Amino acid sequence: MHFTETRPDPAFAGDDAPARRRFCGRCGEPAIDPPAAEEPPPFEQRVCGACGMGVLLRCASDALPGAGGAFLIVDRALRVAAVSEAGEAIFGIEELLVGTDVTELLSSTIGDRALARTVAKAALRPREAVTVPARLTGERADRVGTMAARISTCGPPRAALIAVEPTEFGRLPAR
Repeated sequence: MHFTETRPDPAFAGDDAPARRRFCGRCGEPAIDPPAAEEPPPFEQRVCGACGMGVLLRCASDALPGAGGAFLIVDRALRVAAVSEAGEAIFGIEELLVGTDVTELLSSTIGDRALARTVAKAALRPREAVTVPARLTGERADRVGTMAARISTCGPPRAALIAVEPTEFGRLPAR
């Protein structure tokens, strides 16, 4: 991941914040948080203990991608900041995609502008998870078919989490 900010984001802490779960931005593994009755440590671990490669982020419990989940992390400028390991099988190699505009990778039947607005809103402020149909824009589109893309807020620093699951709808059989 290519985030440098480490200041705590008030939208992800405090009594009024929705339940937040930490997960790895590379392997998707949920992080083990201290028991609710215990005071959290003054400085949270930021690197995944499972894979040792990803930055730990927070998201709403219903948006948690899960271990081995395919997802993108997208910044407020709609640029890809990270791709999960499983996401590389769908989207391509992370090193080649970082900095790419997400609209160059995904389109949606809700409209590409509506998809971009939904992602931007999630990257700018805390939002409930929204699931929309999405397709790749490149040559792999027919092999992957339509996916369910769950778009939500994650961070810190705040970004959009786009977790995808293939649906088999619109997928052409392998030749």
